[in-house]
Amino acid sequence: MIIDTLDNLEKYINLHPDFKTVFDYLKSHDISKMECGRHELRGNELFFNLQEYETKPIQKLEAHKKYIDIQVMATGEEYMGYTNIKNTTVSETYDETKDVMFLNGSVDKLKADNKTFLIFYPNDAHMPALCIDKPQKVKKAIFKILI
Repeated sequence: MIIDTLDNLEKYINLHPDFKTVFDYLKSHDISKMECGRHELRGNELFFNLQEYETKPIQKLEAHKKYIDIQVMATGEEYMGYTNIKNTTVSETYDETKDVMFLNGSVDKLKADNKTFLIFYPNDAHMPALCIDKPQKVKKAIFKILI
């Protein structure tokens, strides 16, 4: 799991060939003004979902097997829960079609706002969309990179 400011994107481009594509896209597009939904950069290999929702006090802990997530807040802020998948137990078995499994476990909270990005690898269980003080409406891009 990686969390850093958007100003430091360039430091991570060598971690995966598609990171540069994502980072270049973020520099050249204002995701806060884009329509919600799926946006394909290279079919199922590289795309992002732009979502608007209200944060909540608790969410499901999840992990993926096929994709790396790069999550970027467009508007608002939220906590993201995080733990290594080794610290969890399965609550809902892996759904290959949706590339998600749900887990039980304790998490550390990380604050995400429109100045940060978070990268979650398959061993990174995460709990998105947690409210900070009270529920608020947010808009977030979740880039999916096939591994």
